[in-house]
Amino acid sequence: MTGSGRLAYLPMPVLVDAAFADRLEATGRPESRYRFTGPCSEGACPQWTGTDCGVIDHILDDGPPSAGALREDAPLPACGIRRTCRWFAQRGAAACAVCPSVVADTGGTATYRSTHG
Repeated sequence: MTGSGRLAYLPMPVLVDAAFADRLEATGRPESRYRFTGPCSEGACPQWTGTDCGVIDHILDDGPPSAGALREDAPLPACGIRRTCRWFAQRGAAACAVCPSVVADTGGTATYRSTHG
């Protein structure tokens, strides 16, 4: 995360192993500075609606009217996970437009749905 609270993209995915996780933990809650991703677990995830990821749908469908606004001619940002990204597969460029503002650190065991309705 940048100082302004937006996601900064990495050009390539980074493998998080135990040593890397230990280094991140040593400087505070990594979730407050990084957003981690993994393969979509679909029905095993509390955010799964039965057909889609409820997080990106909630953000784009129930967010402010400008949520997901991306000029048609605007290039997509460089992203190391787009080819496997559930949000991109589900909502395309609109998901990319809001992705940098999604902060997943809910501070414990809460889920996005339980804290954002």
